[in-house]
Amino acid sequence: MSAHTFHRERRALRMVALRPRQFWLGSLAWLMFFVYPLVPGSLVRAGYHELQTSGVSGRFLVFAVGLVVAELVMSSILAVGHEVYMAAFEAIESLVRGNVLHAQLASGGPESSGRTVSSGDVVTRLRDDPKDMLMLVDNWVDVAGSVAFGSVALVLLARIDAVAALAMLVPLLVFGFGNRYAGHRLRRVRSAAREATSEATDYLNAAFGAALTVKVTGAEAGVLRRVDRLNQRRSRAMVTDQTWAEALWAVNGSVGDLCIGVALVVAARRIDNAGDVALFAAYAMNLIWLPQKIGGALVGRRRFDVSAARVDALLPDQNPSASAPDAAAISRPLPILGGPAAPPVMRPLRIPLQTLEVCGLTISNRGVDNISFALRRGTMTVISGPVGSGKTSILRGLVGLLDIDEGKVSWNGTLIVDRAAFFIPPQCAMVAQVPHLFSETLLDNLLLGAVQDPSEAIRMAAFERDVAELRHGLATAIGAGGVRLSGGQAQRAAAARALVHDAELLVLDDLTSALDVDTEVLLWERLAASGRTVLAVSNRPVAIARADQHIEL
Repeated sequence: MSAHTFHRERRALRMVALRPRQFWLGSLAWLMFFVYPLVPGSLVRAGYHELQTSGVSGRFLVFAVGLVVAELVMSSILAVGHEVYMAAFEAIESLVRGNVLHAQLASGGPESSGRTVSSGDVVTRLRDDPKDMLMLVDNWVDVAGSVAFGSVALVLLARIDAVAALAMLVPLLVFGFGNRYAGHRLRRVRSAAREATSEATDYLNAAFGAALTVKVTGAEAGVLRRVDRLNQRRSRAMVTDQTWAEALWAVNGSVGDLCIGVALVVAARRIDNAGDVALFAAYAMNLIWLPQKIGGALVGRRRFDVSAARVDALLPDQNPSASAPDAAAISRPLPILGGPAAPPVMRPLRIPLQTLEVCGLTISNRGVDNISFALRRGTMTVISGPVGSGKTSILRGLVGLLDIDEGKVSWNGTLIVDRAAFFIPPQCAMVAQVPHLFSETLLDNLLLGAVQDPSEAIRMAAFERDVAELRHGLATAIGAGGVRLSGGQAQRAAAARALVHDAELLVLDDLTSALDVDTEVLLWERLAASGRTVLAVSNRPVAIARADQHIEL
């Protein structure tokens, strides 16, 4: 085996270590299931031998009863073992998903993920890939049981007739090498299928996010054609993937059946004892598991490679050494798995803003170089400049949504180390350049679970007239991404949502780009007169005229 192969199996075992006792107890039951046919095979052999020599005797009835009892005992063991195994399997899947979500939600530092995967594709990966990774160990348990049974069975059969046993074994070995090539091919097919799925979900996510743009530009037909092409490509790739997997399984089964036929023909011609022929038939029926399970393990190893790469894209950068912790296999006390209840979400303590200082902010790949400024409580600062000058990047770097190369941000003279964790309500509320709204009612979008009166926030955002004109007012369902609102209404809904929090600092990114002149003037007048501390990006003269501080890039 290559080092890569060892690494693959080692990672899967690290996942199993999240629930080792339950997983291996369940696996033991499955190993017993695979080895168990040795018992009824021996009983069948003895029964037929007794029937051939003595007829329906007392010993024959004992063998028959023993066969029934063995089946009942094995069924009971397997039922209990399967429950234990599936509980462990699903718990491990949940823990891996929890680790991925932790990396997505971490505000910064070594535990956070710098992913470039879309939200829609993240959901697909969380649903499918942890299971495919864990199935690698499941497949090897099946192989171990099949090999254990096959080894003992072939030895016993060889003692009866070596030629007949060899006639069964040789085709199995030959086909095992063919499985290796098929496994490489299946890896490429599986990777293409997952990529096609990701491309389709990425585009759907982008289309829903730009629903307003699609509607305004009349691009629905073009979007639907693109979705149709992506779905057709995904359909072809998924069919190819499933066809290869099913074909490999079916061919393995067919080869096993062929081996059974050859072995039974040879055995029937060379063996006179009915019990020995019955043993050949009993064991041969179960030896077909061997090529099928080996093929399944090869398929599983290729699927593991594809799925592990997709999961790793959602995790922090990892050291591949044997001693390094695997970010996918960290044990976390999840309440759903019997861990302690999650602590209630507590809002950070409010720290009244006196001064905010930004010193030497540099984000090289965004054209932001050595930007410094300071804000005082109750003032409005407006940043303006041409497209591409870094206005939005300054805001996003300030609040921790972008990594910065150099620079410091201080709140009342105290250095803020984890900006993403600090610049949240009640310290800061931000309105992004492209508002993100949920497919809920307008009121739910404004409050996001808070219990308070949004009336003042709506008035501050110059949004009260629009709300009054909506058919159901605040109870109006605004559709995916706020598609039932105009661009200006979506911007003011996002502004009202930020104002509801009554944060110490209000950060606005090109808030009024879609507003008419009168509404824009009213909004900036109300913000300027509110006494709030505002940091805004805008090239609009009405905003700059009301600013206490103007920074031009």
